[in-house]
Amino acid sequence: MKSTLYQSLKELLDQKIENLDIFTNNFSKQKSDFNPKEQKKLHAKEWEIFKLQKKFQNYLNKIDKSILILRIDFIKNEEKILFFKDILKNKNNFQKYENKIKILISEIEKNKLKIKILKKEQKPYFSFYKLNAKNKQEIKKIKQEIKIIKNSNIENLNLKIEKLYAKNNELDINLKIKNSDLNKFIKLIKKAENSLINKSKNKIKDMAFIIENLSVYYGSKKSLFNINIEIPKNKIIAIIGPSGCGKSTFLRTLNRINDEISNFRSEGEILLNGKYDIYKLKSIINKYDKIELTELRTRVGMIFQKPNPFPISIYKNVSYGPKINGIKNKSLLNQIVRDSLQKSALWDEVKDNLKENGTSLSGGQQQRLCIARSIANSPEILLMDEPTSALDPIAAAKIEKLLLDLKKDYTIIMVTHSMQQAIRISDYTAFFYQGKLVEYDTTEKLFKNPIQKRTRDYVMGKFG
Repeated sequence: MKSTLYQSLKELLDQKIENLDIFTNNFSKQKSDFNPKEQKKLHAKEWEIFKLQKKFQNYLNKIDKSILILRIDFIKNEEKILFFKDILKNKNNFQKYENKIKILISEIEKNKLKIKILKKEQKPYFSFYKLNAKNKQEIKKIKQEIKIIKNSNIENLNLKIEKLYAKNNELDINLKIKNSDLNKFIKLIKKAENSLINKSKNKIKDMAFIIENLSVYYGSKKSLFNINIEIPKNKIIAIIGPSGCGKSTFLRTLNRINDEISNFRSEGEILLNGKYDIYKLKSIINKYDKIELTELRTRVGMIFQKPNPFPISIYKNVSYGPKINGIKNKSLLNQIVRDSLQKSALWDEVKDNLKENGTSLSGGQQQRLCIARSIANSPEILLMDEPTSALDPIAAAKIEKLLLDLKKDYTIIMVTHSMQQAIRISDYTAFFYQGKLVEYDTTEKLFKNPIQKRTRDYVMGKFG
């Protein structure tokens, strides 16, 4: 990125923000409200900044993509360096390769014997054919490596290694430049966004959700009554209360899963990031800034009570969402799968078995796979409906530890029947009773010193 391009865009943004400030300040001095023509002018000025913001985002995406390509090239070069070094190390030592071949040949013979026995007993034996095919392929690979080592020239190998190191030094410099460009555009995007936020309704920027006067109906039956709550970003919020109090209804309203129920309707306002009205699917700041329902459900992921991995491979479970969203590049998908499984603390357990069916994992592993599947879509918020209730204590403890790690990157809103779990891991707790939000506070305060008598009775176990 040329610095002149960045500088010209920065100057253009500063000018647009200054124009917007002057315009709003002039009219704020007047006693009367804006008339429609003035409102239209204001929206036009906001739209100019919004378009610039989108332009910055496009540049940001391009830089982000180029950084990923550079990183992949860097890793490939490192793998080649290790390969060439291994060749040099084993130039005069073929014994370990020959031993490997002997072991594989021995396994092939054993499998042949098993096949004969199984044929006589009329039992399934096809899996042993597959094992032998795999072993033969491995022998072929080892023989090719021996051939490469025998034909390789030490001087040429050292020269190749030097060139690869030089390439990686260049890549490292380019990565630093690209990261610097990335940070510059991030600052411009934030500056544009802040200029629009400052002209918006007086909403808190650091909130994942701002919910005002939310009521929910199923036909004529009212399930939630005038819920008002603000949910901060990068915190764990526990939703507690007796069965049938509206916890899950509230949770499923936040990404509009309840829309699938024919007689469902809602009243009130739910703002995503204090900005997007999730039912109107547009910004309260700028009417031109809209989101799709699919984007909302991508940004607000859902983990259910019972693990529900797809009956396909672990790899396909995690890559399914990104593929649906248009990502086809194999290297990028591999990176997403690896990152998602690492974030969900599952990578080390499954990295050698990514082709295994997701349903073959244990209950706790399946739930972490479902979390990885959701993370792969790059959500901002994770909704969890009793994510550990179907798990044994050890698996549940792993999920709790994982959630504490994840809150650095995500807001987690979790329905739980376990008050001990809420105390252990949540930052805030909301107590629901008969469709009403009775009390909402920091977890420590709500459990140690609740304001409402009903809350006190519930946390002390007098009912529920």
